[in-house]
Amino acid sequence: SKVFQNGDFRSGYYRDQTIALATGMATLDQLFSQLYADADINNEPHSGGRMMNAHFATRLLDENGEWKNHTETKNTSADSSPTASQMPRALGLALASKFYRENPELRGENNFSVNGNEVVFATIGDSSTSEGHFWETLNAAGVIKVPLAITVWDDGYGISVPQKYQTTKENISEIISGFQTDENGRGIDIYVVNGWDYAALIETYTKGIAKVRATHIPALFHVRELTQPQGHSTSGSHERYKSKERLEWEKEFDCNRQMRDWIIKNAIATNDELDEIEIAAKKEVREAARRALDAFTAPIKNEIAELASLLDEVASTSEHAEEIFNKKNELLATKDAIRKDALITAR
Repeated sequence: SKVFQNGDFRSGYYRDQTIALATGMATLDQLFSQLYADADINNEPHSGGRMMNAHFATRLLDENGEWKNHTETKNTSADSSPTASQMPRALGLALASKFYRENPELRGENNFSVNGNEVVFATIGDSSTSEGHFWETLNAAGVIKVPLAITVWDDGYGISVPQKYQTTKENISEIISGFQTDENGRGIDIYVVNGWDYAALIETYTKGIAKVRATHIPALFHVRELTQPQGHSTSGSHERYKSKERLEWEKEFDCNRQMRDWIIKNAIATNDELDEIEIAAKKEVREAARRALDAFTAPIKNEIAELASLLDEVASTSEHAEEIFNKKNELLATKDAIRKDALITAR
């Protein structure tokens, strides 16, 4: 996120919450609005509640249907769920930057490119590199030479499947080594870095992205030794398929723990100061969750209040008044009632 500039594009997948937050492409309130499937685009502008959580998109048109100036904002294409489907999309976006750099008639002031200086950031999990879209994109990027930066997040597992059953030699950067850029600039630059090493990550990405931006030689960043604090998802248990030694290692090399140790070691902050930051961060998240929930439920509560008024009016002239009042009171007593509850009552 530190090297993601205005004008750049992201084409990623549903593990990019940190990137979205750090670049400002999403807010905490919007993340929770996605969880609530809020259809109000003012609250959930990425898909209006239509996609799963952590699916991001930036609006490319303004309220009048005119193109926004993409060179002044950090941008992301709309995410889709199938694994590796982001790869061809990333290639196309990077190819657009190539066209703007190499075609004189496209240069000059416009809403889309500053002489092709944009980089497209693609993200993918290590197991999804087994998909055909990944290999097709990798090969095409090297052939046509576009400003594409692919990051492979590698935690050693494909859901619960160990890497030895998923990737040849258990190492994606090793098996694509034939793509490595030669002395003539043909190929793809390959970088390998540990995901828990913050300083190395900053150094690697600063150097690598600067070269991609300047030369349009694509790059692949293999980020290894990542961990799963709660397993692949909260609906599973990684204790069932990981050894005790592996689980202990994951606790030790959790990115947050290693980052905390690095901060203290470099005298950036004390342990007590970091505790205060964590407390404040958790408070901020809880407040965002509440704001998003309130924004989601407010119109529903108004609709329920309106329905209750209508039911009172109907009951006043109905022989079924007692039944109507009971249904109304049952709805009003329902905790966190949704539109479905209101419709059932009205019916």
